[in-house]
Amino acid sequence: MKKWLSHTNSTVLSVAVIGIFILLTLFLNSLGGFQLDLTSNKQYTLSDQSLTAIKDVKDDVNILVLTVENANNTVLNREVTDMVEEYTKRNSKLKIKQYNLTQEPALASKYGITGSSIVLEQGDQHKVIDIASLFTATGDGSDGSYQFTGEEKLTQALMNMSSTEMHKMVFLTGHEELSLAQMTTLQSSLEQNNVQTEELQLNQAGKVPEDADVLAIIGPQRDLSDTEMKAIRTYLSNGGKLLLSLGFVEDMKSSWKNIDALMADYGVVDEHAVMVDNQQASTMGPLWVVPEYGTHAITDKLAASQLYPMLSLSIALTSKEQDKYTLSPLIQSSSDSYGETNIGGLLQNETTNDAEEDIQGPVELGYAADTTDGKPKAVILGSSIFMQDSEIANGGNRDFILNTVNYLSEKENGLTIRPRVQAGYEMAYLNGEQARTIFFVAIVAFPLIFVIIGVLLWWRRRRV
Repeated sequence: MKKWLSHTNSTVLSVAVIGIFILLTLFLNSLGGFQLDLTSNKQYTLSDQSLTAIKDVKDDVNILVLTVENANNTVLNREVTDMVEEYTKRNSKLKIKQYNLTQEPALASKYGITGSSIVLEQGDQHKVIDIASLFTATGDGSDGSYQFTGEEKLTQALMNMSSTEMHKMVFLTGHEELSLAQMTTLQSSLEQNNVQTEELQLNQAGKVPEDADVLAIIGPQRDLSDTEMKAIRTYLSNGGKLLLSLGFVEDMKSSWKNIDALMADYGVVDEHAVMVDNQQASTMGPLWVVPEYGTHAITDKLAASQLYPMLSLSIALTSKEQDKYTLSPLIQSSSDSYGETNIGGLLQNETTNDAEEDIQGPVELGYAADTTDGKPKAVILGSSIFMQDSEIANGGNRDFILNTVNYLSEKENGLTIRPRVQAGYEMAYLNGEQARTIFFVAIVAFPLIFVIIGVLLWWRRRRV
């Protein structure tokens, strides 16, 4: 009788566990797209910008994944396929089709591809992404580690396919500004975002092109001439927009007559003081500022995600009353910072906070100026180094400047968090002894432990 009760209890318990498992499976399945991303690099969590781009797809888009299968790229092909499937889960208009490229010469010829590629096909138009361009080796590449930029490029291709809107941004040269050759990452990101870029030598051109949406002056080391100033003001008075980002110059207080006047047109005052931020001194040095955000369309989503730019040699700005534009502070230094006005001493690594002479923190480092009817007109920043190739990947530098350009271009759907670059898999090289140890533990030891425990439990219950 006792054994019969024991066997009955075991049977009921087993049935209950199986029933709970089935109900839990049905419940999770009913949640549709619900999933938890437990990967260390959030491989299956799409960015704000990607989710917006996916949501905006209104017509059917076929995403063809054409791969060459071999032992060396199995993991890479799987990573690409997993990423595309994450997109197709979120919008039924997106459909994935997978092909072995070597078995599909007609498709290869149709799209003009010779290697593994992703093809986005919508109606008569298509875009091709070379899968090899999505992977970049880190370090010397000897350990097999890499970065994966698949989400960034697939999202940009999707946005470009659904939008034919183009913008033009010209970068002023001739005053030792940062050139496009020093900002290739920014230039590439802008062009992926349907923003055409070109440099402008104003003394040669005579005027700012009328079809330019934004005139950018990035880190000038020399002042504008009176003739150039007149041409820029003419462009701006005819509806043009301005991105002015200052760079450190030792004699800026005495030599920036026209640059200061251009800022003053929008109510921004250059204090000619370099920000020293002791709050960041322990990590990056006192000339670095990780500013706080003001409330603005450019910065709101970045602030919510705690994605801040990292600035150095920033110039303190303040504002004055004027009635033509509405000024909004974008970024400011910490309360523990100050604007050093003794530039000579700063260059000798001698700086102290002089409460009577220096600008006391927190200090504004950037403003957005809008017209009285709420249209963006200018963004003026106290720093520019963060845009160059060596710095743009740090913190939220890239998101901040791209959001700024999109704001000036009035691209509201561009004011988002952009896809991040993900770290890929890293290869682990094992010697013979390590391989044998892992084999013994995983294949022999663990199963054997459970077998022994089962036998002992069986033996004990048999004796009861």
